[in-house]
Parts: sequence; structure tokens; C-alpha cells
Amino acid sequence: MKTLTALKAKAEQARSSHAYRAEGASIRFSEDIVALMKTSGLTRTALAEKIGSSPAYITKILRGDTNFTLDSMVKIATALGCELTISMKPMAATRQQSAKVNYRDTAPRQTSMLNDDAT
Repeated sequence: MKTLTALKAKAEQARSSHAYRAEGASIRFSEDIVALMKTSGLTRTALAEKIGSSPAYITKILRGDTNFTLDSMVKIATALGCELTISMKPMAATRQQSAKVNYRDTAPRQTSMLNDDAT
């Protein structure tokens, strides 16, 4: 029981770190890209052409091997027929919301950032 309590404390500590939150945002953005690409029938190559980059760059994005710039996020959103929106919420609200929502089970928002179709 002591080990479980210590493990829960470590997990909560990790969840409150900047790196954890940044990685979560990156994953959600990439999942949005994938879902929107599937919905629109857009391939990695086609998305790359629309944003003026290479299919390899799109692959890096989808693998989580790149750090997004605001400029690249806007380009991708626009190429997917979306508007990029960014908002901030109090952390307590974010934790409550994330406990209720499984992002993999939700449809992409029309204003979400990006998604890839060739996975």
C-alpha cells in the first residue's frame, strides 16, 4: 500500500510538470491532424505540398519528433481547412476536464489544429 501511495504521488508530480503538459498538448494537436486528414482524405504528401514542406516533415510531426511553432501550426490548420485557436484555462478546470474527456474517443473540433491521414 505504501508503494502504491508513493507511485500515485510520483504520477501526480509528473502530471504537474511543464514537460508533461507540453507533451500532452503536442499529442492532442497531432491527433487532431490525423483525424482531420482522415476526414478530408488528405495524404501526408498532399498536406506537405499545401504547407510547402516535405512528407518527411509531416511524418516527424505525427511521430511527435518536432516542436511546433505557432507559424507551423497555423499553416497546418489552414491547409486542413481549419482555424487555429489557442485558449488558456485555469489548471484546476483543465484537470477536471481531462479526467472527463478521452481525446481519442472525441471527434476533432472544427477549430482544432491539425491531423494526419496516412498512419
